Amino acid sequence: MVVALVLGAPLDAGPPPFSWDVPGQLELVPVGKKLEGAGLPMVIFLAKSSWDLDRLLLHYADRFAAAGYFIPPKMGRIKGLKLPRVVALDDVHMVSFLVYGWPEPDGTTTLVLGGADLRHRKPAQAGSLPVFPGAKAPTSFDVEFATALSFTAKATQEEVIDFYRSVLPSGGWKEREPGTFVKGGRAVRVLAKKQGAELSVVVLDQADDAPLSAAPP
Repeated sequence: MVVALVLGAPLDAGPPPFSWDVPGQLELVPVGKKLEGAGLPMVIFLAKSSWDLDRLLLHYADRFAAAGYFIPPKMGRIKGLKLPRVVALDDVHMVSFLVYGWPEPDGTTTLVLGGADLRHRKPAQAGSLPVFPGAKAPTSFDVEFATALSFTAKATQEEVIDFYRSVLPSGGWKEREPGTFVKGGRAVRVLAKKQGAELSVVVLDQADDAPLSAAPP
C-alpha cells in the first residue's frame, strides 16, 4: 500500500506528494487532523513494519538522499527519548521530514513518519544567522532538529563557506572541518547544492554531538 504525504496547508498549490511506501508494512494510520507544530502545518503517520529499525532508517535515508534532500550530519537522537532518527529537508518545496521508531517485543518495528510545511516560515530577521551578501529570499525557520537559514545565491559553495569562515569567528565560532563551525556544544553547518544556475544553501544551527576540543586551535 502506498500512502502519499499531502500536507494539508491552506495554500492553493501544495508541494507534490511524498510516498512513504513503508517496506514490510503491516499497518499505517494517520495521526490526528490539521496538526500544527510551532505554527507549521504537519502530517504524521504511525506505521508498523516487519523490517528491523536500522534497515528502515537506512531505507528512508537513501530515499531522501536520492530525492536530493538535505540530510543534516550527526542528527543524534530524539531529545529526551534517545530514539534514533532520520531527518531531511526538501529545500525546493520547503518540507521537513522526520522518521523515528522503536522495536517491539514481537519482532516488528513501530515508525513515526512526519512532515511539516515550512512555507509558513518567517523572513530572516536581525540577530539570526548571518546572511550571505547577495542572497535571494533569505528566510529563517525552526524545525525539529535545528534553527535554519535558507537562501539561494549566484555563488559557488566555496565562496559561501568563505563568507561564514570570515564572519563567524568574531562570535567565537571555530571551524572544525570545511563548512562546520562549533562553539559551546553547538554547531553551525553550511550545506549547499546546485539548483539550476544558482546555489541553494541551508545554514543549520544545531546541537553538536562531537566534543568542542575536536575543533582546530
